[in-house]
Amino acid sequence: GINAEYGWVLGELPNQVHTMANAQIPEIAAIDDFDNVVTTLRYPSGTLGIINVNRFATYGYDQRLEVFGTKAMFEADNSRPNTCLTSGEQHLSKVPIHHSFPSRYETAYAAEMESFARIVRKVEPLGITYKVSSAVSKIADAAEKSARDGIPVNLAWSTEDLPFGYTA
Repeated sequence: GINAEYGWVLGELPNQVHTMANAQIPEIAAIDDFDNVVTTLRYPSGTLGIINVNRFATYGYDQRLEVFGTKAMFEADNSRPNTCLTSGEQHLSKVPIHHSFPSRYETAYAAEMESFARIVRKVEPLGITYKVSSAVSKIADAAEKSARDGIPVNLAWSTEDLPFGYTA
């Protein structure tokens, strides 16, 4: 998930999570879940990460990563079926983004299956460790607690909790 992507980009885990969420779709509200979520992650370095999630975007599954710094900006934009851009006198248009996981991540899913087969055959090591999965779960649990309680949740990480290459 995106939590893992932030950690991968920054090399550190957040020390605070603050989430605000609601449900606009009655069926989602009826099961006490959220369909509109904004989470802010605060990192020990002072970096802030912001995650926006919503289940009702009519234009497709919007998933971007943007990093802003004092000297540059990096953006990994949404995947599209093609890169065509139409420029008119009063408009710009692109083809819509992929609408679903299967259409967006077809190549990635195939690569995951190939990697899984290599791991099972012991040709390559497992890339995602228990510590990475555990850290992502801890962050997600803190985000839900924050949304439900309406307050930020502080996170503490022991040396034993940290995945290889991460700081906290």
